[in-house]
Amino acid sequence: MSLQRRLILFFVVIVVVPLAAAGFIVQRLVVEEVGARSAMALGPALDAVSVLFNERSEALPNVVRNVVEPRLLASRLASDDPEAVDVFLEDVLPDAPHVDFLVVSEGERILGGAFDKAYFVDGFDRPSAQEIAGAGPVGPGFAKVDVPFAAADGRTGTIVAGFWLDRGILVGTRDDDIDLSLSVEDTVVASTLGLARPVRVSPSFGEEFETTLDEEVTARARPIGTDGRVAVLASTSRAPGAAISGRVLWSILGILVLAVLATSILAFMLARLITRPLEELALGAEAVSEGRFDHRIPVRSRDEVGRVALAFNDMTARLRGTITELHNSRDLLQRAVRRVGEMLRSTHDMTQMLEAILDTAADAVDSDAAVLWRFTPNRNELYPAHTRGMSGDEAHRMRVGEGVAGLVAERAVKVILPSPSMTVRPSRNEPAYPMVVAVPLYSRDRVVGVVTVYRRDEGRPFTSEDLDAVFFLAEQGGVAIENVLLHEEARRLSLTDGLTGLYNRRYFQMQFRQLLATAVRFERPFSILMLDLDHFKVINDLYGHQRGDAILIEFAERVSGTLREIDTFARYGGEEFIALLPETGLAGGVSTAQKILEVIRNQPFGGRDEDSIDLTVSIGIACFPDHGESFATLVEAADQALYVAKQEGRDRAASAGAPPSGLRLA
Repeated sequence: MSLQRRLILFFVVIVVVPLAAAGFIVQRLVVEEVGARSAMALGPALDAVSVLFNERSEALPNVVRNVVEPRLLASRLASDDPEAVDVFLEDVLPDAPHVDFLVVSEGERILGGAFDKAYFVDGFDRPSAQEIAGAGPVGPGFAKVDVPFAAADGRTGTIVAGFWLDRGILVGTRDDDIDLSLSVEDTVVASTLGLARPVRVSPSFGEEFETTLDEEVTARARPIGTDGRVAVLASTSRAPGAAISGRVLWSILGILVLAVLATSILAFMLARLITRPLEELALGAEAVSEGRFDHRIPVRSRDEVGRVALAFNDMTARLRGTITELHNSRDLLQRAVRRVGEMLRSTHDMTQMLEAILDTAADAVDSDAAVLWRFTPNRNELYPAHTRGMSGDEAHRMRVGEGVAGLVAERAVKVILPSPSMTVRPSRNEPAYPMVVAVPLYSRDRVVGVVTVYRRDEGRPFTSEDLDAVFFLAEQGGVAIENVLLHEEARRLSLTDGLTGLYNRRYFQMQFRQLLATAVRFERPFSILMLDLDHFKVINDLYGHQRGDAILIEFAERVSGTLREIDTFARYGGEEFIALLPETGLAGGVSTAQKILEVIRNQPFGGRDEDSIDLTVSIGIACFPDHGESFATLVEAADQALYVAKQEGRDRAASAGAPPSGLRLA
């Protein structure tokens, strides 16, 4: 191969290969990030449907009692008109909020019914009154509740009220970017996608999966009801991700084509200047083709050959500098891309995340030093959380609004110094470098810090491209910080009860396993208390669920104040709570239960300007190893003891089995 062709190929490869690798890596990261952001919205969409379903289901009994007058219903039942009950139900149905159908049955006989229009997929027939009356709380295409009634003439029956699980319940909770569907036994019967016919799906609960509705989608599913026949699906189209991937790919290919053309033209021009029929030039060209760019051609004349020699020497010097810059740029680009990838994947270590942000920004613009400033808790001062390339006494705490970093923190602006358009001066608490770039660091649309990079050499000022590069990397760092915060929040929510702030059943089981292992090893006892508020349903019916929630919160605070720091207190479900008492035998469990009984009964519940409510609690006590040696047996024993306390009149504690001599239970 000739020298001219080798030079052309060399220049094309050294420029295009790093550019292609970086482009395809960026393309993959962009597509993955777009897909991840779309999938993150699926869980909240399912939560919204579940909340709406639960609210409507819980409200059904009260709605029936409010709109169906037993006396009027009895008169219609006594009427000789066979359509009297239908007419009565059609009259009251519009007054029943969020109720789509009412059916009156006597045993297996349907006495009458009224139905609103259902919006199912074409091909799925609305359930009949007989199907609704004979189904459980959740059936194919509906959710219902059975409310018994007794007529004045002694006749008894059931009022069935419910709502359709159709497109109507989905539209009220739908996000613009998320579509919702309802499936019955793996067949989609209602959807916001406007399906023309029922579609078969195989939902996978608890994780994302890919399926086909009217198009390829990424979806998550959650069952509704207890039998698992009905499920709600949240889905997002995969088409936007594919479109973005295609646009990014075509952009990269276009850049590569231009780079190849530009590099080929430049290489061809240089090769023509080099390839002259002279021995020295041939030797010089051979040296350049071998990569020895420090080779110099002696200049022996001022004629054309001499000028070619001068040009060749100048070219080799420039090539040496260009190659060095290309290598440096490639190394910086590789480090920046690698750090961005590590930063986006690392969702557990905030310190490592912030250090990666600072190092990536510093490497991207070849700076001599860098500082990541963070706010103090009251957000009126900044302090240097992480530094690079400087000693510990070059940066100090300073007020927000002071100096370059303070200005960026206060106004959320980007700063590059020196700049003819800005008169800001660095603070004495900032590093004393003449060249500065400072950008805000965002997380959840809020400034959480400032990234500053510095250069000592005044002959190498920062450019607007450097400013944009640092700001871009800071934006990616903000996304990574949000991932860390979301991970920490999700972990906290998975272990605590959202209403009372107590631990939930999952955390209680984790603590039980650890305590059981310790108790078995060292032969130490521990106790379990199962607590249940007496007549709590009456409180919800009389005062409403909002007042009931406030009572549950106050109850949790009172009991928590009675227990020790080493005890574990958790909400077990509804108005049921459970306590784990380490190093506590049956006598200690009884003593603790008595304290709780007194704390609850001695002071009414309620705040200022609220009616006081007197409440009591029933407690079941079980002890390891007397009443069991596993989670299931001990909890069952405590639950049975709680049942005994309820049967004996409530407001008391009872232990599992017969108590030892000398112990007396309330």
